[in-house]
Amino acid sequence: MPSVSIVMPVRDAERTLPMAIESCLSQTLPDFELILVDHGSVDGSFSVMKKYARRDSRIEVLKRPRTVPFVSVANLAWQESHGALIARMDADDFSYPARLQHQVKFLAAQPDIVACGTLVRIRKRRTADTASHTGPDDGYAAYESWINSVVTPDAIAAQRFIDSPLANPTTLIRREILERYGGYADPDWAEDYDLWLRLLEDGLALGKVDKCLFDWFDSDTRSTRTLDRYSQLRFQRAKAHYLARLPQVRQRGVAIAGAGPIGKKLARMLRDEHRVTIGCFFEVSEKKIGNSIDGIPVLPSEALPDSPRRVLLGAVGLPGARDQIRELATGSAYCEGADFFCVA
Repeated sequence: MPSVSIVMPVRDAERTLPMAIESCLSQTLPDFELILVDHGSVDGSFSVMKKYARRDSRIEVLKRPRTVPFVSVANLAWQESHGALIARMDADDFSYPARLQHQVKFLAAQPDIVACGTLVRIRKRRTADTASHTGPDDGYAAYESWINSVVTPDAIAAQRFIDSPLANPTTLIRREILERYGGYADPDWAEDYDLWLRLLEDGLALGKVDKCLFDWFDSDTRSTRTLDRYSQLRFQRAKAHYLARLPQVRQRGVAIAGAGPIGKKLARMLRDEHRVTIGCFFEVSEKKIGNSIDGIPVLPSEALPDSPRRVLLGAVGLPGARDQIRELATGSAYCEGADFFCVA
């Protein structure tokens, strides 16, 4: 039995699939199997998969029609595998040769951590030529900087409502955890982010190898850019859903630092969809202070220390504003990850 199973769902990835497969076969950790699942491809993806499977006995190829939901295909991949550790991989990305070796060593040394990712380099494919790529767009450049800064289990747990803290195709997770949680669920939002939020909600630890071991490719046809479930709005709904389930939020309600678009949308989701009490907004803008938003008062940030002790949510998007709110919260004896969370 292999110690690691690499699982890769594939749909219409004929151009990038050889690179992704070869990056798996080039791993310095030899003890693995590669499970490829074709999800109703209409290009030559399945032929590419079969060609590699004929060459290497570690590769198993499965096929499911396009009508089967993607989440079912992603779950099938690991359910049909045999390893005690499951490595996720996408058909348009590139794993560095030492990726699995570092991740297996990382989990072996820290048995309390149930899954880990790696640092990433995000690349933007500009043309149909798979070899033509540049650095990421501005939004993804900011995400690359953030996700590579969130490494420790404490930081991942505390900052989980900013964005997905693990890049899904970089992850290595213990099989027993996938079995216990039933693998990926099928919510309205991203299935991988939902899994991390479920694990973190139960107090399980996620980690990250503090090395860049993965090239994560962005393109205009990538699922994260084309499917509604990966849209910013769906991510915000996921955050509101899991924030509303926190016992301290249910018991004490929240105050929101930031009365801009992010804060207002978050307040409406929490109040209207989850019946969370919104005590007030805190703001630094003189134009907003003293007003109310949907009946919720907007107070000056200086009023935070003397206000009722609600869970504080920092909901801002401007560069540097998040750090200012952190400084304000820390100065008022809030603890990030307990009674203070940043939300984007």
